Amino acid sequence: MENDNGGWPMYPSCQEDIIAELKRRIDAGDYTEMLPPASQLAGEFRVNVKTMNKALNRLAAAGVVERRKRFGTAVRPSGGAVGEARMIEVVFSGFTAPFLHPFWSEVLEGLHDVFSAAGCRMILNHIVSEPETHLFDLSRIRLSEAAGRVVVGPGEKRLLDWIAATRRPMICAGDEVSDPDMPGVFFDFTRGIGDAIDYLGKQRKCRRIGFIGHIEAWINPGMLQKFHAYLHAVQRYMQMDRALIEGCWPKPGNGRTAVRNLLARTRPDALLVASDLLIPEIAAELEAQGIRIPLVGCDGLRLEKVPDDYRTISAARRECGRRAARLLLDAMDGKLTGKIGRHAIEAEFR
Repeated sequence: MENDNGGWPMYPSCQEDIIAELKRRIDAGDYTEMLPPASQLAGEFRVNVKTMNKALNRLAAAGVVERRKRFGTAVRPSGGAVGEARMIEVVFSGFTAPFLHPFWSEVLEGLHDVFSAAGCRMILNHIVSEPETHLFDLSRIRLSEAAGRVVVGPGEKRLLDWIAATRRPMICAGDEVSDPDMPGVFFDFTRGIGDAIDYLGKQRKCRRIGFIGHIEAWINPGMLQKFHAYLHAVQRYMQMDRALIEGCWPKPGNGRTAVRNLLARTRPDALLVASDLLIPEIAAELEAQGIRIPLVGCDGLRLEKVPDDYRTISAARRECGRRAARLLLDAMDGKLTGKIGRHAIEAEFR
């Protein structure tokens, strides 16, 4: 019911009513993985944290939830307790919610396909880097007591080494990580970009092929894979021209500024864009300036409006997640004869 304090619902303060309401929410599917922190629930139910912790401890004693220090309160599956051998933590970083991210969502879906089929519970740990530096503050990150971990998004070596130091099986999935000792399944755009440049150079007779994307990386040199592939392939058709290269972080809103900067210096006759995320705004800016040139994107994202003269270099993102999940489970089950290793999935020009 409503009260006079901001419209929040008022709940009885007795533990029995709190327990009944939390059980109702769990049964209704409102909480499927984790309950909110005790302090948040205490504020919602208008009780102190001590009372809320007592209620949560009673739920744990009844087998409804499981509580872990520095982790939180997890919902127990109906088939038994949440054991370490069945819990997989996915450490994720991105500019939006994990399963809403246009690129990483399919990697996460691939992970979930395999983990759910194996009877594992996938716990998402969404971490956030500093906006200006893209570095992570390790003192603000908490890891669960999971039996294994997948890292999706972050490439900072210090963070990855810190996670690896927990001595739980781990694997990275997605972008290449430069550390040769870090296990992972990553995308290899080298051949796909070479095929795209050959298409532009041979079939379209383009001789001024521009590039928009990462051109420097002081955290993870693996982020330069696409740029290096472009540099290698494009020189088969033209001498390098620095004016045709524009650095850009692949985040919506950055593409329009990047292409404006490039066009202020020179006029390309084709563009290779390191992320399809930027294609819509780049295409819109080119159209606004009356420029019609071939566009090639990377990643193979679904675009609401596909430009007329556009092709992409597609990455099998769901398969990346599935392969990483299978390798991690094999490592956890002792099925691997050696280390997890590094495994490449080649992107294809389409």
